[in-house]
Amino acid sequence: MDPLSWHARKAVRARTPLPGDAPAPERANTIEILLERLRQAGINGDFESRTLYTRRLPPGCRSCLAGRGTNLLVTGLCTRDCFFCFNHKPRVDETVVHGIPISDPSEAPEIVERFGLRSVGLSGGEPLLRPERVLAILRALKAMPRPPRVDLYTNGDRADDLTLLELRRAGLDAIRFDLAARGYDLEPVRRAHWIFEEVAVEIPVIPEHKKQLERMVLELDAMGVPFLNIHELFLCAENRDRVVSDGQVPLKVDSPHLLWRPTAESGVAALELLLFALAHTRSLSVYYCSCGTQEVIASRGLARQRTRPSGS
Repeated sequence: MDPLSWHARKAVRARTPLPGDAPAPERANTIEILLERLRQAGINGDFESRTLYTRRLPPGCRSCLAGRGTNLLVTGLCTRDCFFCFNHKPRVDETVVHGIPISDPSEAPEIVERFGLRSVGLSGGEPLLRPERVLAILRALKAMPRPPRVDLYTNGDRADDLTLLELRRAGLDAIRFDLAARGYDLEPVRRAHWIFEEVAVEIPVIPEHKKQLERMVLELDAMGVPFLNIHELFLCAENRDRVVSDGQVPLKVDSPHLLWRPTAESGVAALELLLFALAHTRSLSVYYCSCGTQEVIASRGLARQRTRPSGS
């Protein structure tokens, strides 16, 4: 389950013109070379969608890949202002479940049950700006007759020991940190690793940060952190000006589901990071949830809603 899934459910593409694309032949050749090296190295997953992982899939991502996961936006407010952020601006303190706004945490289980969802990602903004809301939602979901798996996405700014302990006692299954939001500072991951059996880092791959990302991979592996999830850096209506200003170049992608376009070099850097992890880690699993993966998730989720019998 990842925080992009709610956006992936929408079936209308952004039509606003974006800057030109990177030279396709050279980039395509580089990608094919990297994919062949990954095949030879024994990478797992699906090459067509570029849903690739080094050891095993994070448990929370399995339902998502089956089209049975969703995002629960706890609040649009945040402690950071990342250039790659895809959330709506101006930021609003609202709670949205599977695309449906709610006014009280007790409303969340009915929506999860209605759509037959099996995993929920609590995200933001920064959800721990509203810790009591997070705990109320979590307790309501875990009180369901068939409770879903619940992961929390956070940048770690408000993840103090007391909050982490309360989340664990309330039944949170795993916690995922976006360390790209805080300069790859591993301190909140270290704290959470003492409390949760499953801790993950989930980040967009910023090509210029390649060396930092490689160091982070080695440090996470040495700590015994089980999962690192990586995404392509992408452009959408909410972040395109800042992403382009950062020097990123979008690709032309025709998608009936996605509201964004991946950047040219992020996918290359992600494949290179997978190769690095295969060669240099002992236990860390790195999962590449690409824009192709998001396309698969969106199509499966929409197909499932069309064919699901009422009340099932």
